[in-house]
Amino acid sequence: MKTVLQSAAGALVAANLAAAAAVGAASSAPPTVVMPLHLTYGNNHKMATSLSVPYSDHNQTIDVVYDLGSPDFFVFGPDSTMNWGCRFLACQGPCNASVPEDGTYDPSRSKTASALYPFTAEYAYGGSLNKWYKASYRYNDTLTFVDAVTGLSSGPIEGVSVAMPQYLQQRVWEADGSCGATPLYDYSILGVAPYHPADPANNVQATQGPSFRQNLLEQGKLSAAVQSLWFEKPPAAVKDTYTGVGLLGGIDTSKYDGPLVRIPRRTHADGLPYSFNEYYTHAANLSVDGVPIAMAHDDPAVDMKRCIIDSGAVADGHNPVDEQAYFNATGLRLNPSHPVPYQGSPLSWPGPCDSIPADKHIEYSFAGARDGESVSVKVPMRSYVRYQDPADDARGWCTMAITLNVCGLNSPFLTAAYFAADDEREEMAIAQGAVVERGTPVDQASVVLRIP
Repeated sequence: MKTVLQSAAGALVAANLAAAAAVGAASSAPPTVVMPLHLTYGNNHKMATSLSVPYSDHNQTIDVVYDLGSPDFFVFGPDSTMNWGCRFLACQGPCNASVPEDGTYDPSRSKTASALYPFTAEYAYGGSLNKWYKASYRYNDTLTFVDAVTGLSSGPIEGVSVAMPQYLQQRVWEADGSCGATPLYDYSILGVAPYHPADPANNVQATQGPSFRQNLLEQGKLSAAVQSLWFEKPPAAVKDTYTGVGLLGGIDTSKYDGPLVRIPRRTHADGLPYSFNEYYTHAANLSVDGVPIAMAHDDPAVDMKRCIIDSGAVADGHNPVDEQAYFNATGLRLNPSHPVPYQGSPLSWPGPCDSIPADKHIEYSFAGARDGESVSVKVPMRSYVRYQDPADDARGWCTMAITLNVCGLNSPFLTAAYFAADDEREEMAIAQGAVVERGTPVDQASVVLRIP
């Protein structure tokens, strides 16, 4: 989920760079923080972790989007409001709803939270700024992230800085001026995209913060701005929950199959725009069951050398040269009930979700960043069964989390791809993931500090 509005924050601590070099030379595993992840079936669901709220009077968890596509961390505070109903940018609409209490966190009820202190921040998401969160406070607390399915836990993490928005404005409206159904939104987003201090001379926009990863670096809980992410073998049932791990500070080399290959990473030095601070690479070539599908790499309307890798986005994006050839190879369809001309509707499998063969895959093939290297990732077609559109329900079809005329490697892709990034060296790499059993812990003996 790419953030599209950021402002200045603190600078990188020089001592951590020295520490990173020292740990890189050491033989022991680098310090890491384990973030248990899940991806559940349902509309607007993305890769997430569960925040175990540190209340003294009862147990509660909040689903927190684990977002490679933004750098900031916030959780809705008490008495928060979501507003919608106006089609214009930064326009307050006539419709309001209270954020549910179980989607908010009140730090005054925590034994470990600091007092609130003033912090003005605005977080906007979506290509048209359709979600605009506004915060006036932040606080520090000891937080634990857990997963109920695998039993994995981050353990208590002290001194976590959290922004507390209490207002969200959405650019969602009905043509007749009514409020309609209450639109969906996220209660909390934990961004793990790269942290950037202000650097206007090099066309780099500062991270607004608070940055969870930078927070850990400055406290010495990590020794380098490195991370990896993998998901485990897919569940047996097509709509069951996927589980995985985000590892901050290291790369577990036991969680992928085949080589871990560096792929091109777009940087500001090679023309990445000022406000683009996330992970971008070149588009892959696609094939299904050995049948290649030509991608429109030279399409002037889609920058195929700026494909985001984003665990906070619901659907992947493909940009084929010939849509009919794409449909023939994949077996997918565009539901005739969707608007014409095409306006970004999800594709469909023309039958029940359970009828998708478990052995049918989309294969993504990437050229490596180094001459002569390449890597392929096979994503099960069933990984795209993420939610159900009413238009597909009416036909007995299955909604697939794929859209056309864009390029994106998002939640479905990441259920099968192992991802690693070294922000200090501006490198990233992928391999075939989804190879370990559910609940497999991090193998500390296999963790390295840098991309091997």
